[in-house]
Amino acid sequence: MKNRTTLLPLSMALALALSFTSAADGHGHKSADNAHRSEANQQRDEFRKPHQTLAFFGVKASDKVVEIMPGGGWYTEILAPMLKDEGQLVAAHFPEATTSKYRKRSRDNFEKKLADNKDVYGKVVVADFDANASVDAKTTEADVVLTFRGLHGLQNGGNLASAFAQFNQMLKKGGTLGVVQHQAPEGYDIVETSKKGYLPKSHVVSVATAAGFELVAEGYFHNNPLDRIVADGVQGGVWSLPPSLRVENDADKEKFKKVGESNRMTLLFKKR
Repeated sequence: MKNRTTLLPLSMALALALSFTSAADGHGHKSADNAHRSEANQQRDEFRKPHQTLAFFGVKASDKVVEIMPGGGWYTEILAPMLKDEGQLVAAHFPEATTSKYRKRSRDNFEKKLADNKDVYGKVVVADFDANASVDAKTTEADVVLTFRGLHGLQNGGNLASAFAQFNQMLKKGGTLGVVQHQAPEGYDIVETSKKGYLPKSHVVSVATAAGFELVAEGYFHNNPLDRIVADGVQGGVWSLPPSLRVENDADKEKFKKVGESNRMTLLFKKR
């Protein structure tokens, strides 16, 4: 049952099914052109399942999609070619005027990546994302907002609720929000789990609901029951697992390699 999908009303189920089919056509793993992607990034496909994930979220080639905090652009590499002809990709990155050296370096590197391959990324729009500021106008009237494995950072900064409010403002009425996030078991302290990179699903759903979203579907293809980072109190958190493997000795590295990548929730919300 791990690959099952829980869907709410039948009309929504049918609409999503059509969207999944549309997204998969021409954008599946076998037909995708990966010439612009590094071998290391392509190797992550097996675990991150990007094409299955985007199909589950119903992303269509004609959509305006906002990618929240794209980092180095791992998902941008897949979204940009998919959307460049009929749709639009807006990369909502760290603010251009950030005073953080880390964030400035991250954005500068991302923009260089785009500038160095205009055939692939020439139509990508880069916008500011700051949960404590106004919504960047470039991100508004979106069909889809996507956020991948970054909600714990917003929680750590006390900005999760304001970020979800912004996601809502970015979307058209009826637009959708796709979330992939390292998932903590229920019952653990949220402050502590977020420091390790994890959030419980109930907390994410609660914050999203308060921001004006309805959970319409859940995918289980990113679940990993072998991930016991939170339950076992592993100090290094999610970064002890692949691909980071930030551990002190080879024995731990081999142990966590066998666990694989993190247990992740895959949630699809609709703007009410």
